[in-house]
Order: sequence, then structure tokens, then C-alpha cells
Amino acid sequence: MQPEQPAALSPAQAPEDGANAPAVSEQSETPSRTTSWLRRLWRGRGAEEEENDSSQEPSPAVPASAISLTQEEFEKRIQAETDRRENKRRELAQLEHRRKLRDEDPYAYAEQDRQFEQRALSDAQVSTMFSQIGAVHDRYSVDPLVQSLPEAERQRILSIEGAGSGLDGRKLIVEESLKALEKIWRAEGAKDAEDRLRKNPAFRKQLLGEVRKGMSEPEFVSSGAPSAADKNVSDILRSQLRARQ
Repeated sequence: MQPEQPAALSPAQAPEDGANAPAVSEQSETPSRTTSWLRRLWRGRGAEEEENDSSQEPSPAVPASAISLTQEEFEKRIQAETDRRENKRRELAQLEHRRKLRDEDPYAYAEQDRQFEQRALSDAQVSTMFSQIGAVHDRYSVDPLVQSLPEAERQRILSIEGAGSGLDGRKLIVEESLKALEKIWRAEGAKDAEDRLRKNPAFRKQLLGEVRKGMSEPEFVSSGAPSAADKNVSDILRSQLRARQ
């Protein structure tokens, strides 16, 4: 017997199956539409913009670690990294050498430690000596110059960044102190000159002549017996009273 062929669908059944298919797709799309609507309701317009942005194709992002360097900066970084690795390699080699020396020759290891201590002590003594020399030099050269300044100028100069640090800091203090002293000396010189000129009669006469330039001086009248014109009203009345008596 031949296998039975599946029965063909009748025209009446075809529309019913076709109608059921869209219904299933509508049911599958309903939750997503509801979720999208609720998201827009709670998050506002920003959600729509976010959805539109997500729908677009993402642009290729630039790595955050990407930096641009010039050839000189690039070479400096390479040299710095090379020096760092070389120093690290040297330190590891010295550490390994000392570890091997400690295990194989303790006497040489102790002698090396003694040399390191003597070298550190010598460096400390040299540093102390230079510090003392600098302090003595400042006491006889920089300190007198700074102490001759007013307190306000002294505080201003000493508060400058780098003042007193190394040779450059001492040079900065000396230069600023000389500038401040020059201003003070100029002001004091002008005041002293003014006082001297005020007491100088020749200068005062010259100044008076410049002020009265163009003005005629009154004629000099020698002293003599007073005339009737020189008498005042009281003298005239008194003389008339004597004549009547």
C-alpha cells in the first residue's frame, strides 16, 4: 500500500490559518511596544533620543590611551625607559652579587659592608662641612645685607619662591636686597638734599628771583625826619590839640 498523502487544506480552512498567524505576531510584539511606551513615559524625551542613538551604527571609538608625541619627546621617553631598565638590572645584579658573596665568603661580605658604612660616613661629613661653610659665608656676606633692610622688605624677599636655596637662591636674595636698598637710598638722598637747600641762603635768593621774575622791585627810600605826610591821624590831632593849648 502507498502511504497516505496529507489531506489538502480546503479553501475554507486557509483563511482561518492565515488569520491566526498575524495574531501570534501581534501578541509577540505587544510586550515590547508596552515596554517602550512605559520607558518613554518614565524617562521622558531622553529615552527616545537614546533609542535613536542606539539604532544608529556606533562610530569607531578612539582609544583613551592614544597620545601624540613629537619625535624629541618620543626619544626622551625611550631613553628614560632604557635608563630605568638599566638601573633596575644593575640593582638586581648587585643584589645577587651580595647574596652570593654572603653565602660563599662571609668575610668579604662583612668587609664590603664596612666599606659602605665608611663611605656613607665620609659623605655625611663632607655634606656637613659644606653646610657649615655655607652658613659662615651667609653670616658674613648675605645676612648683613638682609638685616639692613626694613622688616617689611625683609619678609617680602625671604618669602619669594626659591630664596636662600642653593647658590641661585642666595643670588636672588642679594639682587632683591640691592634693589630695595637703592630705592631707600634714593629717597633718603632726596630728603637730605631738600633739607640742605632750604637752609642755603644763596639758593633761597636764587629761588626768590626766579619766582619774582618779571616783577619790578620797589625803590629804596633812605630814612629821614618824618614829614607831615608821614603822620597818621592820631599824630595830627595830637599836634592840633597842643597848638590850641
